[in-house]
Amino acid sequence: MQWHNEDTLERRSSVRLKAEIRVYYGEYQSKLLTGYSVDLSPGGIFLVTTCPFDVDDIVKLKFSMPGEGEKTVSCDARVAWINSEEKRLKPEYSTGVGLQFVGLAPEDHGSIVELLEVEAVW
Repeated sequence: MQWHNEDTLERRSSVRLKAEIRVYYGEYQSKLLTGYSVDLSPGGIFLVTTCPFDVDDIVKLKFSMPGEGEKTVSCDARVAWINSEEKRLKPEYSTGVGLQFVGLAPEDHGSIVELLEVEAVW
């Protein structure tokens, strides 16, 4: 597995919402696993998982936005960083992966930004 160093993580300066959201994920849309997020930002999501992903792997995601109407978001995501049992880049997080949204539809991005404007902290 590959790792990004902690400096890469600290350069991120976007609003994040602590959110436990059920996420369906996997390499193929027809065979999705299920897990939970820890947080959500306009650019990505942290997913609790023990799947053996590598940095830069592309993962299919599907999740419902919290709140009224529970809008479903489907997109690809790139594994940006990994928090493993052996190497915790963020010790306060569970084992899992930081995922960067790829090809997120503008309306889905807008829904995430809207949610963060109401709920999130810096």
